[in-house]
Amino acid sequence: MTENNSFYRKIIYVVLLAVLLFPISYLGAPATVDDDGGKLALVRQEAGLGQSNLGAIDPASETIRMATLGLRGIAVSILWNKANDYKKREDWTNFRATLEQLAKLQPYFISFWKYQAWNLAYNVSVELDDVRDRYSYVTRGIDFLKEGTKYNQFNPHLISELGWFIGNKIGRADERVEYRRLFKADDDFHNRFFDGNPPPPEQRDNWLVSRREYEDSVSVVDDKKKSIGQKNPTTFFAAPAMSQINYAEAIEEDGVFQEKARAAWRTASKLWNDYGNREMQSSRGSLIRLADLNREELVARKLESEFQNLAPGVRDEIVAEKRANLPAEVVAALAVPESIRTEEQQRLAAEADASLDVSMQEIAEQIAKKYPDKAAQANKLANQIAEIQDRIFLIKNNRQVSNYDYWKTRTDFEQTSDALRARELAHAANQAFKEDADLLEARRLYEQSFDLWAKVLDAHPSLEFDSTTGSDLMEYVDKYNEILQQLDLRLSDEEVDASFPLWEIVEASDQERKYFDDIAEHKRRVEGSGQRPEPEADTPIEGDDPVE
Repeated sequence: MTENNSFYRKIIYVVLLAVLLFPISYLGAPATVDDDGGKLALVRQEAGLGQSNLGAIDPASETIRMATLGLRGIAVSILWNKANDYKKREDWTNFRATLEQLAKLQPYFISFWKYQAWNLAYNVSVELDDVRDRYSYVTRGIDFLKEGTKYNQFNPHLISELGWFIGNKIGRADERVEYRRLFKADDDFHNRFFDGNPPPPEQRDNWLVSRREYEDSVSVVDDKKKSIGQKNPTTFFAAPAMSQINYAEAIEEDGVFQEKARAAWRTASKLWNDYGNREMQSSRGSLIRLADLNREELVARKLESEFQNLAPGVRDEIVAEKRANLPAEVVAALAVPESIRTEEQQRLAAEADASLDVSMQEIAEQIAKKYPDKAAQANKLANQIAEIQDRIFLIKNNRQVSNYDYWKTRTDFEQTSDALRARELAHAANQAFKEDADLLEARRLYEQSFDLWAKVLDAHPSLEFDSTTGSDLMEYVDKYNEILQQLDLRLSDEEVDASFPLWEIVEASDQERKYFDDIAEHKRRVEGSGQRPEPEADTPIEGDDPVE
């Protein structure tokens, strides 16, 4: 009896196993070229959870990882230690070989690709003496990062990082002149990087290639719906336009002006406007557009006017009631003119101002008490105003993060004939000074450039004098001043001062007080002649619109 029971149980187990094969096959069958696989394979594909959804699957990488027999973590630790040791010993051949081994073991570890690419492009390259050798390791770092994007082709962070390396390491390094020249002429690199389909020579500028990578990272977010994680959308989406701006600046630094420079700035302006009109998620989860500030403020003013007209005088009543409840010492502090208040009186006055502030919700509640029939409309308007004020606050904050207003103004005015000619004249002046040692010609060209810059600044009053443009102009002024010194002249000498139009720029940008005496002498001369002195950079002229 016992033997029969044992036999029957075995038969039941075999039957159950056979039955279970069907749901297991339905659920877990792997995908093949001809078949989509089981239910789990389909779900994995839809959710993008499969290894193939990350990027390329390298058979060699898979083989090496399987060969570690579950000890991949230990193998990785050993290789990291070896890589650091080779780096300390400056054994770059073994260092690179170790990185290649690590890449096979950690192909989907994003930080690995970023960290070791940085090692090659930034840390290793600076250890070499010859600029060509340094450039070689910069491009090896870029190649290494590019390899990482093949394994992680839908990771916007890694693709964006590639744009950063190509743009900033080549375009911002001390050796940027040599790096940019070598990059354009590097046929082997462009063949590798673009998989045998390199762009034409005129498109091989590092900033243009950088912009292309940034655009690819944005495309992954837009088209593949991938997340940018903790990255700030304001800076992430600005990157393509900033690369185009850097390209326009770089070619002018190289001495390229007129229509090519104009076209570069025109493209930069279009990209910046596209960026401003892009809908982005704010830190509070709401969607905003940076270009919507004026429109949102107009709507806010309209709603506030409608709200005030709903029950005129209610706000004043609330303020009067709050003021009547202020302590005597606070009232006394408010009565003292602001210019002569003590520190304690200033503190009390500030607290009073804060307490006298009236929110829209307070006004809505007061309207509901006095005019019950208007309560619903008052609450609706108060909520709409609070919502739009929150959007305005977020838009303003994010515009400051990307310096939106400055770059919008800059990309607009750099296209103008005056700005293009002004930069061309300044470049020619520098050439006359440095290469030809022609002081008189250099001075003449700089002065023509300054006259045109004064026209540009007058046409764009919103441009801050202490902006990046102000810093650019101060570089020109410094070189001009150097020429004056060799001619035994000073900026404040009457013959120079009389025609120099950029005193406001000098005053706003002279952080090192290099021109302190010249500025003082200029002001004395202006005041002595009865002319109206130029205002401080942050002080609007009475009767004019303030600089925003």
